[in-house]
Amino acid sequence: MATKLTACAVLLGCLSAAGCGISMRLPQDFLRLETDGDLRAVTGDDGRIWARVFHDDNTASLAFWSQALEHDLVDQRGYERIARGEFDGRRGAAGVWLECAANVRGERVGYLIALWVDGNDVRTVEFAARADVFAERIEAVRAALPTVRW
Repeated sequence: MATKLTACAVLLGCLSAAGCGISMRLPQDFLRLETDGDLRAVTGDDGRIWARVFHDDNTASLAFWSQALEHDLVDQRGYERIARGEFDGRRGAAGVWLECAANVRGERVGYLIALWVDGNDVRTVEFAARADVFAERIEAVRAALPTVRW
């Protein structure tokens, strides 16, 4: 009997852990979409949030990834850097964010990417929207970054 209870407890623990994925206290009007692992959310006016994790066998630092990301977006892809900042994430883990803008198919688009490094994992949250929607929602998205849980 005790063995069956132990097996059930282990199975329930695995199932609940597998279903957790990434969570975030989403800003008002964002609808979480069903995905396999990543967190994706959208607004009725097409604001989009995407949170995901990348594995890094090289264990590069937050400073490295921050510099590489900014170089790629600004110097390689031609995004305009608007602002950059730091924040305290989960359990005080340092994070950085970069806010950019670009013209996409004739429309001005705002783009925010936040990142943390946790051992061999690089964790990101991205927010993109047309410039007017981005301006209306950026502060709420930035304020929600410390609520992200993996």
